[in-house]
Amino acid sequence: MSTLAVASSLLILVGLYGVVLKRNLLKIVIGVELLALGVAGLVVDAGVIEAGVAHVSQGVALIAVVGGSAVVALMTVTAVRLYEKHKVIDVREMRRLKG
Repeated sequence: MSTLAVASSLLILVGLYGVVLKRNLLKIVIGVELLALGVAGLVVDAGVIEAGVAHVSQGVALIAVVGGSAVVALMTVTAVRLYEKHKVIDVREMRRLKG
């Protein structure tokens, strides 16, 4: 197992921790970004060949990073708008805003 695979796996684990166990919406957003970066790293590691990295692997990883960044940008805007309107950033408190 390469160091890139280990580092990517760690990023995925930390991202899952942030998404599943944190209640602060911005920490959840950071967890999603870490997940996206970890997946991109694993894609690059899967595409490693003897002479280097396959171009298809690099392209897919780039798309994963850009897509993850776009999702995180939208989540951040949503979190900021929720805070501006309701003054709440805790996920538990947001559940009470139904209605």
